[in-house]
Amino acid sequence: MVTVQGFRTVETEEGDTYVRLILGGDLEMVKSENTGNFYATTRRASISCTFDEKVAEAMIGKELDGTINKIKVEPYEYTLDSGEKISIAHRWVFTPEGEAAIVELQKKTSKAKAA
Repeated sequence: MVTVQGFRTVETEEGDTYVRLILGGDLEMVKSENTGNFYATTRRASISCTFDEKVAEAMIGKELDGTINKIKVEPYEYTLDSGEKISIAHRWVFTPEGEAAIVELQKKTSKAKAA
């Protein structure tokens, strides 16, 4: 289950604006690679929507069936709140419930056809 936690308005290079919903996953416990201690976190992702800001604000708190998954991407530079720049090679994406199974089935079917 994923919850709409907020929204943000984004401006494109062309000067157009659109709204993105901020989604948050369930509470997870993660072990720190540096200290070995556990900490609580949630996965976060954002998705485009067709809503204006008023409707997006009304969506806060709504739950969606699905998960937030980590996918590999080409490395890109990201600036932390501290100002430190780091390289990241993944991003978090929302996958609606049932969609992951459909994608896996399509992969298996296309591999079988190729053989």
